Amino acid sequence: MLSEKLSKEKEKTIIDAARKRFAHYGFSKVTMEEIAVDVEMGKASLYYYFPTKEDLFRSVILEEQNELKKNIELILAKSNAASEKLQEFVELRMKFFQILLNLGTLSVHSYFDIKSMFKKLFLDFEKVELEFIRKIIDEGKTKKEFSPDLPEEAALIFLHILQGLRCRVLKWTKGQSLDEETSTNLQQEMKAATDFFIYGIQNK
Repeated sequence: MLSEKLSKEKEKTIIDAARKRFAHYGFSKVTMEEIAVDVEMGKASLYYYFPTKEDLFRSVILEEQNELKKNIELILAKSNAASEKLQEFVELRMKFFQILLNLGTLSVHSYFDIKSMFKKLFLDFEKVELEFIRKIIDEGKTKKEFSPDLPEEAALIFLHILQGLRCRVLKWTKGQSLDEETSTNLQQEMKAATDFFIYGIQNK
């Protein structure tokens, strides 16, 4: 039991060190040797925990996704209006998008290539995002804040709107970190799109 706990702690230490490396240099420029040095262990020992750099990177992304889920759950637990929760969700998702860019994940190749090693990871998380949006919309309908006649596809449509705005920026930036102007413009577009969507589903 103690050895299992120590093993989990070592995994967490490796993931945290790798996260810092990837965030600073991007996925393609980081080596397993560098991470092994950061955590003061031999490369063979590092490969025992993570056989490939891709395995380690996937664990870093999962860690970021789990952190995002926790923060979204905090938003859902609040007592404020559903429209405000939807806006907070979009702001939080924008920060996560920037984190992925900094990690070097969202190159045009890796994001749009169906064979990308991260494709399933993103598709699985899209289902999580969709469920959170549905919960917010259902809450708004229950509180009579949103129209009771909304189609079942409303949450999916909103998710597609957000994805479309992000994809447009990805194609333009080629997966690099956003400069301040581009980031600000994307935030403004997402806020405007969210405001339009909320106005359209309000219970009038």
